[in-house]
Amino acid sequence: MINKEKELSAIEYSKILWENYDNFRCPDFQERHFPPEILYNYLNSLHKRSSGTLAIVLEGRSFEDREIYRIQCGTGPINVLLWSQMHGDEPTATMSICDILNFMISTNEDINLKKILTTLTLHFIPMVNPDGAFRVQRRNALNIDINRDALTLTAPESFLLKEIHKKIKPKFGFNLHDQELSTVGNSKLISGMSLLAPAFDEERTDNDTRKNAKKIAAIFNKILQEYIRGRVTKYDDSYEPRAFGDNMQKWGTSTLLIESGHEINDPEKEKIRKLNFVGILSTLFSIATDEYSTINYNEYENLPLNGKKAYDVIIRNVTVERKGKKGITVDLAVSYQVDTHSEFPPKLVDVGDLQNYIGLKEINATGKIVSPEILRINEPFEWEKYF
Repeated sequence: MINKEKELSAIEYSKILWENYDNFRCPDFQERHFPPEILYNYLNSLHKRSSGTLAIVLEGRSFEDREIYRIQCGTGPINVLLWSQMHGDEPTATMSICDILNFMISTNEDINLKKILTTLTLHFIPMVNPDGAFRVQRRNALNIDINRDALTLTAPESFLLKEIHKKIKPKFGFNLHDQELSTVGNSKLISGMSLLAPAFDEERTDNDTRKNAKKIAAIFNKILQEYIRGRVTKYDDSYEPRAFGDNMQKWGTSTLLIESGHEINDPEKEKIRKLNFVGILSTLFSIATDEYSTINYNEYENLPLNGKKAYDVIIRNVTVERKGKKGITVDLAVSYQVDTHSEFPPKLVDVGDLQNYIGLKEINATGKIVSPEILRINEPFEWEKYF
């Protein structure tokens, strides 16, 4: 039951949110990849149900004239900007935002939510790149990577995001993405989520803006450890002068990059969606109560970096036939991700000893014999035909 009586810590609040999540999960998204129209229809239903709690503003349009909305809620003096799906094939946090909005209009007696909404004004852009979402691709319709367009603002979507930032002048920013399949360092643990307080210069200098970003990263990590202990990683903090997160930091917005990771046997990323819901709301609550400002951010600094010890599919103990001789036993690695993003058909990316790697899906192919002719590295590999 959502708390009606007392103010809690961020961790305590997260536990209540975790237990009650199913009450607020938006059912409109049946699959992780969905066309923009599903989002637009959901926003329309939110508007009808919100009784003025939410302001849904059409801020502009994409290159192909699709709508880009900003949803505003709260009346507090601290502006927070949360934007998702600037890469069109990274929709996990978009669904989480919709769950959060559903929570906000469905919960009237939670004093902790009231604390958020009277201290903060929240601005959500759930789908920055609707043309990319329509195509299920990273880039926009012009094949521009919006997250490498913060300086020239060539794409209309990039220009719009910068204009919204100029208009609302957010103190905090949440830059929401999906990351490539990664592990916790060199271990075989799958990274469930990766965090970053982006650098704003080559020297990775710290100022008050970036220190506050590290503090919200630290409290976000503290919350996540309750649910995916040992599976939170730190994203590479190399300075990228064209990226929006790095520039938001430079423009004075304490910005946290949140990269949704993976969970074994969860292709639709339902658990990661739930982690975003709980982590974002609980961290917003820590900003509203000022709890974040008291945290030591060393725990964020000491997070293990993302590693590369995982593949989408590992097929183990495959016998490769040899003419007139005993076959050779190998493992096969299959990837659906190229340049971090989805590709169909998948590719065969490694053959040999893969005992130090983990697969999101693993198949024991003991006794299965295949021809060496089908094993072509970095070529499309329709593995389901054979295993």
